[in-house]
Amino acid sequence: MMTKTLYTLQLTNGFFIDFTQLARVLDYAIQNQALSRIPSEAYQAGLGLSERKTQSLNAVAGAFLLIKPRVLTPTELGKRIYQHKPYLDDIGTLWLLHYIVSSDERYVIWNRLVNRVIPENQRLSTAIARPYFDDLAMYYSENTMNENVGGEIGAVWNAYTEQEFAHLHYLQAESEQIYTRGYGDLTIPAVFLAAVLLYRERYAPGAATLDIEILARAPNSPGRVFGLSQRQVHDLLEQAEGPGSINVETRADLDQVRFPGDLHYLTVMQSYYEAR
Repeated sequence: MMTKTLYTLQLTNGFFIDFTQLARVLDYAIQNQALSRIPSEAYQAGLGLSERKTQSLNAVAGAFLLIKPRVLTPTELGKRIYQHKPYLDDIGTLWLLHYIVSSDERYVIWNRLVNRVIPENQRLSTAIARPYFDDLAMYYSENTMNENVGGEIGAVWNAYTEQEFAHLHYLQAESEQIYTRGYGDLTIPAVFLAAVLLYRERYAPGAATLDIEILARAPNSPGRVFGLSQRQVHDLLEQAEGPGSINVETRADLDQVRFPGDLHYLTVMQSYYEAR
């Protein structure tokens, strides 16, 4: 008997991630937000897609925090994005979605690629990445591993090189099926702060302060997921400082961020959108 796991091995259901169709999913969720639950069959009929394609889009939209899992209604983030940038083409939105899915350990393929495979290798390929997932054999059958792991890895490469995430320049194709870390860096302080607050919510709930080294290097931290140095993390946090916002405290033996109790990543993103 296989050990039970909270991991989601197959997020994309064998499809590449189509951001145009994801925007249609979000639009459908918003148009039907008065419902307490929107059945997957309603999305399928409303969008004119196959059952498998609909399930894939709903799963990815859930992983991006655009819609709520199971009930498939829009999240508060989804509502804010739709209000300001409904086509999922805003660069700040794309960086945030990259952080949201990459820092969630449930989505084990995406999470390990961004946290381990990409930082630890100069060149990237599905063959290079595959051994990072061998331990999952305790949870899944050999057949399931063979059928799904390679395809999920390929879907992530594709998202950053052929789909909307390509605008981040986070990855680039060196040759067919060989990739390298791209030249793109997150330079938007508000979006970085939103990611910091989401990291705190997920991995250090209620923390009044966090060391900048942790925010730069820890697994799932914004610095690690965005591929930034500790200096870049520090500079972005200083740029995000302000009344009612964070406070960067730097002394001889101290380099940390102090959070006001009521600051939330949704509030920060709302301010970002309103300033655009």
